Amino acid sequence: MTGGTALVTGAGSGLGEASALRLAADGWNVVAADVDDVALEALRDREPRIKVEHCDIQDADSVAQLAKAIGPVDRLVHAAAVSYLGSALGQPREEFDAIWRINFLGTVQIVRAIVPDMIERGRGEVVLYSSLGGWVPARKLSAYASSKAAVNAFAEVLDQECRGTGLTIRCICPSQVDTPQFRRISAQDPAATAHREGMPVATVIDAVERSLERKGLYVFPGTTAKATVLLKRHFPRTFGKILERETR
Repeated sequence: MTGGTALVTGAGSGLGEASALRLAADGWNVVAADVDDVALEALRDREPRIKVEHCDIQDADSVAQLAKAIGPVDRLVHAAAVSYLGSALGQPREEFDAIWRINFLGTVQIVRAIVPDMIERGRGEVVLYSSLGGWVPARKLSAYASSKAAVNAFAEVLDQECRGTGLTIRCICPSQVDTPQFRRISAQDPAATAHREGMPVATVIDAVERSLERKGLYVFPGTTAKATVLLKRHFPRTFGKILERETR
């Protein structure tokens, strides 16, 4: 599917920004949504063909207003997410709750606002950004990891329930990606990102586009994400030792 209307959330930076620019370059009519109006204006300056809309993904009314304003969507790219470091027992509750509201409930709200119309029209593509962290939780990322695990579960049920409707669902689970958020967390605590550099955002976007040409809900961009999941599943003790070493 190309050339229709694409809605990209979290388009002010990182994977959302890169997705919006790629889709515009490929001929899509792109609506870029974010809570950061300054970032949206900068995006529009870079690519005037992109329409920008303010949206707070954790606010149901804001999401509903966005859906009403833009009309039918052919591809939804939901990249809005946030992460703050904090221990499982010590992270302030307001931070923990904010991460869940944005990462998980935001996913539920945008899907419920956009997908029913896709089903009614019998076509559409839904790209939900999760994370390898949803499969491999690490220290100081309990809120983020658990919210992304919930996104994975939601995506699986959505995929099951949308079979036969003409929709294509993808759940994207990259490892570390070189985004502003990744760089912020890595600077705060390199162990939280396993002392690694992030992969280029273009690597992830390319993997998403390729995935839409074949079957399969989950997409693991890069060279290590899928291998990491398989290692944890089949050799949990070995994996545990590796994780212990790399996140210290």
